[in-house]
Amino acid sequence: MSYRRLGPAGLLVAGLALIGLGVVGPPASDGGLRIPPGVPILLVGAAAASWLRGTAGAILGLAAVAVVTVASVGAGIGPDLIGDRGLPVTAARWVQVAGLVVAAYALGRRVAARPSPAGTPGGRRRGRGRVLQIAGLLVLCGVGAELLAAYGDSTGDPGGITFALVFFGALYGAPALLARELVRRLGWGWPSLLLIFAALGTAQAGLIDQSLFSTDYGGYDGWEENREPTLVPSLGLSGYNAYSFIIGHVIYSFAAPVALAEAWSPARARKPWLGPIGTVLAVVAYAVAATLIVTDPESRSGTPAQLIVTVGVIGAMLLGAALIGSRRRPGHAPAGARDLAIWQVLGVSLIFATVPDLLPPTWLGVVLAATTTATLGILIALASRRSAWTIRHTAAVGAAYLLERGLLAFTYFPLIGDVAPGPKYAHNVIMLLIVVLATWVALRKRSGERAEGAVKTPSSAGS
Repeated sequence: MSYRRLGPAGLLVAGLALIGLGVVGPPASDGGLRIPPGVPILLVGAAAASWLRGTAGAILGLAAVAVVTVASVGAGIGPDLIGDRGLPVTAARWVQVAGLVVAAYALGRRVAARPSPAGTPGGRRRGRGRVLQIAGLLVLCGVGAELLAAYGDSTGDPGGITFALVFFGALYGAPALLARELVRRLGWGWPSLLLIFAALGTAQAGLIDQSLFSTDYGGYDGWEENREPTLVPSLGLSGYNAYSFIIGHVIYSFAAPVALAEAWSPARARKPWLGPIGTVLAVVAYAVAATLIVTDPESRSGTPAQLIVTVGVIGAMLLGAALIGSRRRPGHAPAGARDLAIWQVLGVSLIFATVPDLLPPTWLGVVLAATTTATLGILIALASRRSAWTIRHTAAVGAAYLLERGLLAFTYFPLIGDVAPGPKYAHNVIMLLIVVLATWVALRKRSGERAEGAVKTPSSAGS
């Protein structure tokens, strides 16, 4: 059976398994047959994957797989798979999983095997690499934003981690992709991209989960102790939290993952990655994930005045990004610019990344942390103008921050929930290994890079 038929067949099998689950599982509230909502999603996905040729149908089918997978994990598929709810339910669940796996594999092969406009093998390899690059960025955004720090009660829980990777990939990875796409299509540089990331981080902390204004968000240990020393009563927010949340999102949720992902394939660093369908899927994924957070009663801490001011701040950041982007264009390294060792950049950045985490949650600590971060930014801007700064240097800065966060996570236990040491440290090791692997792929030297890097700065921090 060809991949074109195998994908829809897998979706149909998964849909039939869900229907079977409705038959053998608990009845609906009115005593009738319970049809899981994933059934129509899978049927529509199967129809789209069957009727629409090429990438469009495959992507819609993959979207159906992703939505049903997230819904199943969120509904607690684990007990069903291990037999806690009876053999018929277990059998139906395993058939569903098998169908989803087959569909994901076949549809993924369809996307990866899409021929280039010229139909060349090289074009097919580039298409496959771009898909992997996008998928890797989605995963790395979820890891950097939440899982690497290991502060939640999902730490060490395979089911919770799986759900988190998909959900946070949508919440952080999708907007990172969209922001990067906009900046690269317009020919802007990293200053504009960082301002857009700052707007996204402000939106996340001030509008979506509204943790910026919360007095006790999620019941995390130490929330009040970190908030109170720098609380500004007239604004209803903490200076320490504002720095930690917004700058944290800029670096860990968006900038560092994008810097690494672009360095995985320098030839595509300044090129668009998304087509029309990919853009729509990213917008929908972000909208769905953000809506789920906004509708949570825990995410309603801001007053109308605070929300209005937050919108104004976001608008100012976006305006600044547009103004800077319209006036600046990527530059070239000066003639005879000296080479700057990648590991030197990584080491210096690692020191600067560590300092803010060692400071207390006081006004002095906030000022020193902000000064440290700003100083590193200035040093990067100067180095990118005076040295042969390449995309690997930019990736080294992002890698330093992610590595520091992963190493620091070994020094504390989750701030909520009761996680045993074994799963906690296993989680830390796995997340750190993901970052190490992403860093190695980004920083490894490729043939011909020295000559290219000495002439131009393909992803200069100052461009």
